[in-house]
Amino acid sequence: MNESSPSPKRSRWKAVLLLGLVFVLGAACGIGGGLFVLRRVVHRAITDPQSDRTPVDLVIAALERDVSSELDLDDAQRHQLHQSLQITVKDFKGLRIEVWQKAREKARESLERIASQLPPEKAARLREHATSRLKPWGLLE
Repeated sequence: MNESSPSPKRSRWKAVLLLGLVFVLGAACGIGGGLFVLRRVVHRAITDPQSDRTPVDLVIAALERDVSSELDLDDAQRHQLHQSLQITVKDFKGLRIEVWQKAREKARESLERIASQLPPEKAARLREHATSRLKPWGLLE
């Protein structure tokens, strides 16, 4: 038998390892890419809740398209549907603003509670670090 040619068993293991590596890299890229996009969408929704491109706007627009086409609505009915769904959008955005106001309050309370237990120089560093991390998300001002 030729010593330089790899055995079928060894070739099979190489193929399995390569397939596993491709799977792991694909999963990591998919998850990482999804999180990158999701982070941007969530960040935009948090920092600019009145924007017209928030997740609730996108969901309601898709719902409006689906209902309009599925029920074959005329222009007047589409307008009524649009007006009704815009009330829903406004309500959801109001809830989101309320939740984030409470979240800001809780973040501020938590930061102050933790900082009050630290020496002044460490408390100042904590506040500085927390501000740099939380301010872009609108949790600290």
